[in-house]
Amino acid sequence: MTDLVERIERNRFAGREFILWLWFESETFETNLRPSGGSPIALWIETRMTLTLEKDESVLKSAAPAASPEAKEALRQGKLPKEAKFRLSNGEHEFAFLFKGDTLGMSSVSVPAELKDKGDEVYEVFYERARLLEELEAIIEALYNDFLTLRLSDGWNKEIVPFLKRFANEKRADDGAYLQVKKRLLSKKSKR
Repeated sequence: MTDLVERIERNRFAGREFILWLWFESETFETNLRPSGGSPIALWIETRMTLTLEKDESVLKSAAPAASPEAKEALRQGKLPKEAKFRLSNGEHEFAFLFKGDTLGMSSVSVPAELKDKGDEVYEVFYERARLLEELEAIIEALYNDFLTLRLSDGWNKEIVPFLKRFANEKRADDGAYLQVKKRLLSKKSKR
């Protein structure tokens, strides 16, 4: 049991880096993120974000905490996002959720209201909510697969990290250059 706990603690950074990458992607592509094999989505951080380095935490609460100077300053200090409140739009469906990097878990999930007082049976409402949660989970899973492919690639440190550093230093990255690097690294996964 101790081995498992130690492994979890050693790898806790992965979920935090995933949130950082989602933040970077959401600011880079705004309303046109495209997970591999999926349709375009819009994703942004809203109302709450916690960044941490060991025991030092910065909790940011505002309409757009990721856009605050404090958020980028926390990144420059070496803090990574521990959790963030996201809003995700997929076509007509809009979701809100708190994503926790340490557990890769979602909480406070809000799904679109599909069935409205149409005399629908309770079980129909339940199944519709379950279908919407599955839709959200599939999108997050596709994004996480893309992140892991990039993170485990040989190009992560040499090619992706410099874009993240520019982002942390509030310098606009060359979106086209990043997209080319991302596509090339993701295409290596599909060739395996």
